[in-house]
Amino acid sequence: MKHVGLIAELVRREFSGRYQGSLGGVLWVLIHPLFLLSIYTLVFGVVLKTRWDGGGGTFGYALYVFAGLIVFNAFSECLIKAPAMVVGNQNFVKKVVFPLEILPLVSAIVALLHATIGIAVWFLCCMVFFGMPKMTALFFPMIFIAMLPLLLGIGWIFSALGVMLRDTGQIVGIISHVFLFVTPIFYSAESMPEPLRSILIWNPLTLLVGWIRDLLLIGNLPGATGIFIYMAFSIAFAYGSLYFFRRVRPLFADLL
Repeated sequence: MKHVGLIAELVRREFSGRYQGSLGGVLWVLIHPLFLLSIYTLVFGVVLKTRWDGGGGTFGYALYVFAGLIVFNAFSECLIKAPAMVVGNQNFVKKVVFPLEILPLVSAIVALLHATIGIAVWFLCCMVFFGMPKMTALFFPMIFIAMLPLLLGIGWIFSALGVMLRDTGQIVGIISHVFLFVTPIFYSAESMPEPLRSILIWNPLTLLVGWIRDLLLIGNLPGATGIFIYMAFSIAFAYGSLYFFRRVRPLFADLL
């Protein structure tokens, strides 16, 4: 594969650079998801006494929410970072030979690495409170593979828009907050009345959240047909975004 070495180096720099110089170092990778899990357990499980239909009480609901957040956080990370991806690397823009198209791939890989760490934290908490997770939980990488084209498409389209419209950074913050509540993270899609349920299915995160919960909590594997159709649409979106990115790339040097 072309640029493998460059991609690996940029991923390493992006991943380690985020924690470089901090007292906690790479431990923040574990501290952050554990902190979130504790907060959501306290707020929704203890204060609001929200429960998951599958049982497990307070901690069962915390794991239910956290499973959905693993998917959402990867999406949100790529979305929030995208507008500054090219703007923040102006030295790369002026290098004709540098493949700017790989920047969203680097961002997506780092986001999925964080998501994998989130899965590890989920496994640990599940074993502490409920014992060994379902065997289907080992198939979680298939959800990340299905999600990858979506993350790439987001990176390409919003990094290009970030160069042409500097307000894009503010806009994606709003979009991220909207998706947090229109994605079935704190509730189940089945609990929504019609026609809201029919609208919710068009959210690209809805199926991903449902699938990862099926794997981690229920013990069901997603249907192959559903995965195939989802990936077909995601790949089409990614290619369309890449086409847009390449069409406007010649304008980057002048706009920056």
